[in-house]
Amino acid sequence: MIFEFDYHLFQPDGAVYSYMALKYAGFSHIESAQRVIDWYAINAEPGTSLTMSFFSPETNPGVWSLGSTRILYPILSAPLVYLFGIPGMLVVPILSFFLTLFIIVRIAHRLNRLFLGSILVFFLTISPTMTRWFVANITDGLLAATVGLAFYVALTNSHKFSWILLVVIVFLGSFARFSAPYWIAFAIIYWFINRKTSILIFTTSIVAVIPTLLARPDSNSIVVGAGDGVVDKIIYFPISAMKVLFIEFAQLAAIDRPLLIVLIVAILISFLNLRRQSSQLFLLMGLAGWFIGALNGVLGVNFRYQLPVVFFACWAILDQSEILRNRSIRNTLQIMGDKAK
Repeated sequence: MIFEFDYHLFQPDGAVYSYMALKYAGFSHIESAQRVIDWYAINAEPGTSLTMSFFSPETNPGVWSLGSTRILYPILSAPLVYLFGIPGMLVVPILSFFLTLFIIVRIAHRLNRLFLGSILVFFLTISPTMTRWFVANITDGLLAATVGLAFYVALTNSHKFSWILLVVIVFLGSFARFSAPYWIAFAIIYWFINRKTSILIFTTSIVAVIPTLLARPDSNSIVVGAGDGVVDKIIYFPISAMKVLFIEFAQLAAIDRPLLIVLIVAILISFLNLRRQSSQLFLLMGLAGWFIGALNGVLGVNFRYQLPVVFFACWAILDQSEILRNRSIRNTLQIMGDKAK
């Protein structure tokens, strides 16, 4: 625990994924649950106390209806958990982080901007937000890497069947966690590149999100702070959205200035050149991440739900680095850097 933030590798909702991975690996319900209980008693936040009832859909329906469709991470981790035990749950998130950084470097190389790409990678590797959420037994890092991979496949488009791979990635990524707004935003931008592929991405995301909508927990977990009725939640949603926006950036200003600098630079560049596709994609993905955060309504999650946005912030900076030659912008960035120090 650092400044009352939980930086443990094994997060509370990660207990569900660890249990699911053990089940997929062939362990019984009782053995899977007991292994997670014993492990979390030692390696999770002090005071974490899990019981058998936590791992039962009958006694804990909210958690299990939420996690029942997030099967990609446990399935990928099942053989690793079988071989290495519960620490194997960290392999997929760490590889997701490496993949994200690798894709950024590949795009920088493609644009002949390796130096700038290296600077961005450096900022991301010293970001406590990035390392906090990527190197933990949760699904957010995997989703970010999946979204980034989908974009890289669309960007390179090196094979006539790339659209098939793209649709497969979108479908699988939809079962990492709720991510339909990201895929829909991606489809909207891709409409201006290839309408057929855009329709396929949109259709795939809608079909893939249906199990999540059917298995969602009770409505009280949506738009936290609102009333129980649908109308109350709709009315409260704009308030939730503004709270989330303020708190997320305020937290970054307090504890993660490297990531804040990357985001502000991307926002500045994008608004200066709104006609550029990289600007449109970053801003639209940012709106999708904002929507997901506001829909959940939980404040102070340290940019966890918006991790995929970071990838597109880097893309906007790499694609439009010539704007950084503007003297006024350089002076602004220098002041920001001095304050960050």
